[in-house]
Amino acid sequence: MGLAESREKEIVEYAGSKNALIDEKAVKLLAIREDFQEIIDLLLSEGTFIIDQKAVEEKALRTKIAEMAKPEVVVEHKAFKPHAKEIEPNFRLLKQYDVTGQSKTEGKVKDFEHYFQRKFEMLSGILKKRHTLSAKPIQRLRAVPKGSKIDVIGMVFRKWVTKNGHVAMQIEDMEAKCIALILKDDIALTEAVEHIMPDDVIAVRAVKWNEGMLIVKEIIRPDLPVREPKRGERNVAIASISDIHMGSKLFLEKPFQNFLQWINGKTGSMKENEKVSRIKYLIVSGDNIDGVGIYPNQFNELNIKDVHKQYEEVSKLIMQIPEYIEVFICPGQHDAVRWADPQPAIPKEFLPELSKTKNVHLIGSPSWISIEGMLAMVYHGAALHDLISSVSFLSSEKPEEAMIEALKRRDLMAAFGMKQPYVPEREDFLVIREEPDLVYIGDMHHNAYGSYRGTTVINSGTWQSRTNYQVKLGHVPTPCVVPVLNLKTGKINENRFMQEQ
Repeated sequence: MGLAESREKEIVEYAGSKNALIDEKAVKLLAIREDFQEIIDLLLSEGTFIIDQKAVEEKALRTKIAEMAKPEVVVEHKAFKPHAKEIEPNFRLLKQYDVTGQSKTEGKVKDFEHYFQRKFEMLSGILKKRHTLSAKPIQRLRAVPKGSKIDVIGMVFRKWVTKNGHVAMQIEDMEAKCIALILKDDIALTEAVEHIMPDDVIAVRAVKWNEGMLIVKEIIRPDLPVREPKRGERNVAIASISDIHMGSKLFLEKPFQNFLQWINGKTGSMKENEKVSRIKYLIVSGDNIDGVGIYPNQFNELNIKDVHKQYEEVSKLIMQIPEYIEVFICPGQHDAVRWADPQPAIPKEFLPELSKTKNVHLIGSPSWISIEGMLAMVYHGAALHDLISSVSFLSSEKPEEAMIEALKRRDLMAAFGMKQPYVPEREDFLVIREEPDLVYIGDMHHNAYGSYRGTTVINSGTWQSRTNYQVKLGHVPTPCVVPVLNLKTGKINENRFMQEQ
């Protein structure tokens, strides 16, 4: 039995000992927390004896318990001796997967053609590598007798419901196209096809109906292999933040100063200091400033109305992070880079002091980093909005589920032509070509955590109060919460720097 299965069994047994029922998703969510017994006990004390994912999330994110409580930030009287300062960093930037300095597109039709051809090649390669497929080119369909079984790999061009209630997909490879039909009576496949979007590369196991049509029996996505979560050998941790939005009138400066005191060991608690002393890395997942002219009437919502001055203030904050902590900063759609994905790193001219600082690394979005032998993907998260708006069961309150959907597709691009634009680079930097151990995202202003096939997903929250736009959407952010992942144990704890209102 693996570590993950052992942990989940322990949770199920503990809930059973309390005469409580707990569903599978709740078990998986609790398995990455140190305080699962406290959460279960609190739910039971409130009369909740059927524990589901929603109950766990609400209790874990809304209640001040144990390590989730706001760290008490006071002057420390005992000298702070950080463990992380005594050890050398162990990381490597995988620059071949970062568009920074590698953008070679002209944005012409030929660039788009090459982009989609390259995407198809990469994702079909993953499908062939991961699955036992006898895939044939679509043009060979004509030579296959009617009623024969056939495997086909294709990119989804469009999807629709027929007048008879079946779901049809037009899929294509490099040379031909066909219709893949999911019969309405096949409930499992009808549910599975809800996850499929245009531009997805999938394999179908099917039966030939006629020269241009297949009856689908199975849909196979590139997906991740089933893996045990990887752990680091050293007892060090990664803290993560995102969406500072410096320059906005809604930037929460006092809580951020509390965070800076905390990460410098001024906690007033030996237990808290021990936790902080293990932090060797900090990931900042984009939207570092609020920018200027990002959306209509934004100018009236800014207290710093110049981009350069916004970055000056961000630099002042980041410069207060201890020098022994390696800081990785990626851009977001509010930063001074192109809106379209993939985004290059923030130009050094905007962060002249930070760019000279040895422990600060400006990276693109997405980027890949090997940290303590574990592979981390860092992405701001803009494409997830399109994914959430297109797949019915996804929501911005559960961004980790949207990221897991992207992992199943092995592609960060939701679909071309939606709200989020994409640049047709010669190399597709948005295909998830590696199998990440860690994924860090932001943009949703909502802390969330998930685990999928050995990959830990962490969505950092924000340092901005609830905006008018979020009020209209009914979206409730989780500001000033910093998750810390211990790489040796795999446990995540949350640290709150603002009293709940």
